[in-house]
Amino acid sequence: MLVYLLRRILLALPALWLLGTLVFLLSRMIPGSFAEERFLNAEASFYNKNSQSSREEAYREYQQRTGQHLPIFYFSVSSAAIPETGPDLPEAVQEQLQQSYSYLLPKFSWHGTHNQYHTWLAGILTGDFGTSYRTGRPALEMLWENIGNTLWLLSASMLITLAVALELSISMAKKRMQWLRRLVLPALFIIDSIPMLVLSLLLLVLLANPDFLQVFPVYGMGYYVPGHLSIWQELGQRLQYMALPVLALVLVNLPYITNQVYNSLLASLQSDYTRTAKAKGLPEHLIIRRHALRNALLPIITIVSDFLPALVSGSILIETIYAIPGIGRLLIDSVLSRDYPVLVTIILVVLVVRMAAYALADTAYAWADPRIKQKLA
Repeated sequence: MLVYLLRRILLALPALWLLGTLVFLLSRMIPGSFAEERFLNAEASFYNKNSQSSREEAYREYQQRTGQHLPIFYFSVSSAAIPETGPDLPEAVQEQLQQSYSYLLPKFSWHGTHNQYHTWLAGILTGDFGTSYRTGRPALEMLWENIGNTLWLLSASMLITLAVALELSISMAKKRMQWLRRLVLPALFIIDSIPMLVLSLLLLVLLANPDFLQVFPVYGMGYYVPGHLSIWQELGQRLQYMALPVLALVLVNLPYITNQVYNSLLASLQSDYTRTAKAKGLPEHLIIRRHALRNALLPIITIVSDFLPALVSGSILIETIYAIPGIGRLLIDSVLSRDYPVLVTIILVVLVVRMAAYALADTAYAWADPRIKQKLA
């Protein structure tokens, strides 16, 4: 089993390198740059009181200091300049240019290893993810400072969603709980039809509004409290500010997860082994929890492996709406300010989380089905 996981990790490394390369190159294609906005733009420039030449000189010094004056990749391909023909050129030269079609071919330029991509990749291999253009601090350090709130948000919403989805599915699968199915399934359908942005704003209006019910704080993570807080004090402070964001993520993802788990559980209850268990006289709750649920875990594991990356993308919007200092807000700020090192670092972390989710799904497959474990052994 361990050898299989190591093999999967080794196979995932080329995909991670390829996706990281694409993200790096695409981020450099975003129009504009941090330096152009801060130095060359006369309205937003730090040097708006100086002359244009002073701003251009500061811009060139910043580009060289951050390495942005280098070519982006090992080579570049550009269109060749169209030759100029006019009456001033000799007739022999004009005729030669008209008969030559070399200008139709793209111009290939080799830059060697002295380029931005090579510097970035060499830094990644040594643990250096670059320096933020906006703050001048290491991108990885900024990421670790903001990842705590995101981890709280993701772990709490994932555990609550899975627990509620499992319990609802098990309860609805019982024959005597038909009233619960008639109540829960339409309610989940209505919740699923509400976009995340609208649902988050509704929760703010209903549960964080002094004109209605101000049960939870509106946004943010509270004021700074000096001194060292105990784990229970920190947990209590986080819970009151995390309640609405977690509730929003749970409500957004609960309809889909519950529907998939419920359908998988129903299919498992119609199998031969469940009918055999019923014939033996086992109680319904034991048949569902001990026999049907474990055999229904395989499709559930597949859903959960895609659920975690979806939560990461959903947290970007949630953290922006509720003003939570996390990875989502850091990503938005990096995109708006063209802070490429921080932007690429965040996306790489999301890719690693997705691949780790798939590796954990393979481990869960082996736990749920002994036949898979024997094949991997």
